[in-house]
Amino acid sequence: MNRFKLPGAHRWMAAALAFGTLLGGAAVLPSPGTTAYAASDDPAANVNDAERSALIQMLAMCEWASGDFYSDPANARYQAVKTASDQANILLLNPDTSSTKLTTSYNLLNSALDAYITDYIRDASILERQTFQMSRMLNASVGTAPGTYPQEAADAMFTVINQAQTVAYDPNATVQQFREQYRKYVEGAALLRNSTNFDRTARLSELNVQRQEIAALSANLPSDENYTKLLAAFNKQADQLESLLNGSSGLLAVESAAHCVQTSYDALKEGIQLGNELNQARKLLDSPKGIRSGQYPSSSFGELHKSINKSASVLSKGSTQPQLTAARTSLAEAVVKFKSALRP
Repeated sequence: MNRFKLPGAHRWMAAALAFGTLLGGAAVLPSPGTTAYAASDDPAANVNDAERSALIQMLAMCEWASGDFYSDPANARYQAVKTASDQANILLLNPDTSSTKLTTSYNLLNSALDAYITDYIRDASILERQTFQMSRMLNASVGTAPGTYPQEAADAMFTVINQAQTVAYDPNATVQQFREQYRKYVEGAALLRNSTNFDRTARLSELNVQRQEIAALSANLPSDENYTKLLAAFNKQADQLESLLNGSSGLLAVESAAHCVQTSYDALKEGIQLGNELNQARKLLDSPKGIRSGQYPSSSFGELHKSINKSASVLSKGSTQPQLTAARTSLAEAVVKFKSALRP
């Protein structure tokens, strides 16, 4: 029983080009390491751009499935997907992550997603419900404005939906077929999201605002290798995002790059704050020491010095914003404790 109108042949071909390789009417992601993931001829491109792109799309598939299924924290399959997704996102934050690590992460997510689908798809109900909802959404979301989908991409997704519905309403279909069709459905859904129209000019403007803010902060920074590392990390991520926005990359890669920029931006701002607070804390080490009024006990200096060294170590490692924030909190507590030791 076919509930959806298939696009015309000429539009189907255009959609196939928009979605990439189509096998049996369903969009399929090639495995990392195949010729479909060969390195770009662009000398400015990262050698692992292909593996990075594959991992980003796999993450989108897992996110889509997690939204379709009940994400029970006690469900081992869900937890496996979540853990693998968290690890993948950490790898993507580092522009220098090796192709091998990206591919390993892709394969781990791929296996976790298959097990997740096996756990939840036991009949045609989820496949039928989600493809019907997707069809209804698509009918109202095709266009050229930001947030809508190009007609070719929508047509390709309707092809995926139609095939899935055909299997869902087939009385002779097996559970394994339902699972295969759902897998093709989330593959298509990830590619559909990647094709979403968005305003590249607006995103470039947002990036330039961040760059201007960082430039203003950097102008007052002391000559310090810790700040230099954090600043270099931000600039590298910003350059990558700018390159994507000036090219033809889809939404998934742009959103991933924007997240990396924001992460490095937050880390740099937090690092600057920690650096300033470390300088203030070090000045306390010159406070009067002794047993008289207005002096500090000798033991309090050792504790403060230990906390300063610990926080400075976090800063020197080019840590993440949460790690830097934790170091600031720890240092602030040590400073309060030191000041409270002043003899009346």
